[in-house]
Amino acid sequence: MASLYDYMRLPMDPSSEIAQKRYVAIRSFFNWALKEKLVPRKRELRVLDLCAGTGIAGAALLETLTEWGIEASLTLIEKRKEDLLLVEEWLSGEREVIGIVGDCLTELPKLRDFDVALLWGHSMAHFNPFQAAELFRRVAKALGHDGVFLIEETDNFERLFYRGRYRSPHVEARGDDWTLVSLDEGYSRKNGTMLVGFYKLPGWEPVERAEIRLWDLAGIAGMVSMAFERVGIVSKNEHGIVGVDDVVYGAFPHRA
Repeated sequence: MASLYDYMRLPMDPSSEIAQKRYVAIRSFFNWALKEKLVPRKRELRVLDLCAGTGIAGAALLETLTEWGIEASLTLIEKRKEDLLLVEEWLSGEREVIGIVGDCLTELPKLRDFDVALLWGHSMAHFNPFQAAELFRRVAKALGHDGVFLIEETDNFERLFYRGRYRSPHVEARGDDWTLVSLDEGYSRKNGTMLVGFYKLPGWEPVERAEIRLWDLAGIAGMVSMAFERVGIVSKNEHGIVGVDDVVYGAFPHRA
């Protein structure tokens, strides 16, 4: 049986035209971020890409830094080894890249002295509030004193509830002969997460059940502020890059 991820990986598959266009958009964002000094402009930078998938975001930053004449290295953390092996398809030449197969919360305590950490592609849904708080603390410790943490996310409260776009069942993805739908199947008050079932149509073939947290941007930024001195939200209107969502950032990690 195929996993949920097999149906939803198109936006970061290097062979996909959709992913290739997104890669160009992410590079445009990082070029903007460097101009705005949201990303530090040092002679050398160490980049950490969390829940990296195929490394589309980390590779985009690495290539952009190279264009700016900045020597950079990239470390990626991802549970799926087969995806980590694809990062080189995003890169134009040999780069210093290290892939770690594992879980972010487990691997972060082993890492130190990075300049930029990325959590890209709406990955906050994987973390309940308690996990997110721990994640942010561990990211802060993995960064240097002037490090920056960038999170690409959407405001689900606004999109689903204020704008009234919440639907169950909801079509998540489509292929030539299949449709993937999600169905609300419960809620955990203790974890603040929804239990969502994913099914393949026709036939309502079960694919996976997952706990998902629907985050809002202010909620993320508020939690980031517990680990970073400077926190903000860059809206899509502010950066103006089609294909990149809102970005929450934290800079200058707190030091106990």
